[in-house]
Amino acid sequence: MVAPNRQQDIKPIPLQIVGGNNFGRYGKISREESFNMLVSDSFLVPYAGYKNVLALAPGAEGRGIYSSTVEEFILAVIGSNVYRVEQSSAGVMSSRFIGSIFTNSGDVFIAENNNKQVCITDKSYIYVYDYNSSAALEFDSNNTTAGGTISFAYDNPGYISFQNGRLITALLNSQRWILSKENDATVWAPNSPQTTANSIQALQSKPGYIQAAVPVPGGGNNILIFGTNVAESWQDLGLAKFPYQRNSTFNLDYGCLNASSIAELENFIVWLSVNEQSGPAISLCSGGNMQKISTDGIDFKLSKLTNPTNCTGFLFRQDGHLIYQFTFVDDNLTYAYDFTSKLFFTITDENLNYHPARQVVFFKHEYYFVSLKDGNLYRFGTQYTNADYSDDLLHDIPRIRVTPPFRLPGQRWFIGKSVGFTIENGQPNPYTTVSYIVGAEGATLATESGTLIATEGGTLIDAEDDTTTAYSYSIAQNNVALSISRDGGETFGSSSAIEMNPTGKRKSRLIWQRLGIVNDMTCQFRFNGLQRFVCTDGELEVFQ
Repeated sequence: MVAPNRQQDIKPIPLQIVGGNNFGRYGKISREESFNMLVSDSFLVPYAGYKNVLALAPGAEGRGIYSSTVEEFILAVIGSNVYRVEQSSAGVMSSRFIGSIFTNSGDVFIAENNNKQVCITDKSYIYVYDYNSSAALEFDSNNTTAGGTISFAYDNPGYISFQNGRLITALLNSQRWILSKENDATVWAPNSPQTTANSIQALQSKPGYIQAAVPVPGGGNNILIFGTNVAESWQDLGLAKFPYQRNSTFNLDYGCLNASSIAELENFIVWLSVNEQSGPAISLCSGGNMQKISTDGIDFKLSKLTNPTNCTGFLFRQDGHLIYQFTFVDDNLTYAYDFTSKLFFTITDENLNYHPARQVVFFKHEYYFVSLKDGNLYRFGTQYTNADYSDDLLHDIPRIRVTPPFRLPGQRWFIGKSVGFTIENGQPNPYTTVSYIVGAEGATLATESGTLIATEGGTLIDAEDDTTTAYSYSIAQNNVALSISRDGGETFGSSSAIEMNPTGKRKSRLIWQRLGIVNDMTCQFRFNGLQRFVCTDGELEVFQ
């Protein structure tokens, strides 16, 4: 009798390394998730890293940021302080304190008119920065006197925007939205109720409070008025009594949970939506049509949030990909939605906590953000593959891929022979000076992997005798570690790491052998290191 050829019993199964967050409502359905990575050209690539470029107000929180294309400066609100940030011709960033606002935490909203006036609201007051003024105090609020006083008779101004020469703000805890005088941010609706008809209007189609007035990007004179459970479409027709008229045949049946989640770019408006019969979801409005873009798994996550109202969101472009990033601070969670791949991804800081970016602006061909966690200004982009807080260390951003589960239709046991995928190798490995030896004479220096450091002649290099501090240099860890779940993604076993090739050695096989017996397998890959990681789909070999 001829012995069976066991090699013929091996079945190659495609392994989905490239993907986003397609986790199910419950973990048994799927744990599929990607941390700090995106899909580009059928490869999994790093999400943008960031670098601290200015320490503005240590101990405070970033609240808002705005980029003026007229004068080419950034306006940043950090705590209660407002800074004007500029960049020299040599690329050096500098800041100038221009004033304080009355609140020191929470959301702020910023907009600019065509008269070199930048308006800031903090849900309590309106503030105007007139950068064409020569007043000693360049920054004015409705209670200051230097340089002029804003005549503003209403409380709780919230989201602010600009359209057709006028600034527009929503009055929170009411149904009203009001207009400034054309190109004059210091004049709003008059104090007398009998004379406000041409400056103030109200939400009409459903009972509830107003959240924001958002001009439709690419929509000409159209504007969306968001309430807590509805969004109305209005159009500026230049009418004498009130310039806007509501579209009486159309509105969106979902409102906005928090105006800070609203972001608009190109022809999209994205926000965290809700109404009186539906919990939180991520919604998109494009060309007058609304659609929900969150998946079952994402919607289930949102339904379990403890405080979804404490959220923020923004749109930006990363290497041609339009991305909406949104954060729930109290629930320690950040997601990103990529309009190109139509996938969600989980975004974190170096400790797997929520991402620090609150709002992002594009300035001098670079992206910048203010942080939810500190008072610094950060540059944001894929030129960085790590988190740099200017503390003399580069922080490894965790990049993790959890694959979809593999199960046989008959629930039978199988043996995982091997798993592997193609990954870029041979990129420069950064060095960090993170290891210190105090007063240790003759201590042999070695890399983190244990390789002893020697001269070309083979002599081992020892630390010098120094009663203060002797420095050793360690190579940053660069490897991919695999751990496997055998219980539907509930727990993962110990990890097995494969080191990346050093600079110039680009050929390799990234493959793990002898995975064991299992009937429900989920793979978790951790990409450890400061360099970039670029990989594509792989293959799982199994036999019974």
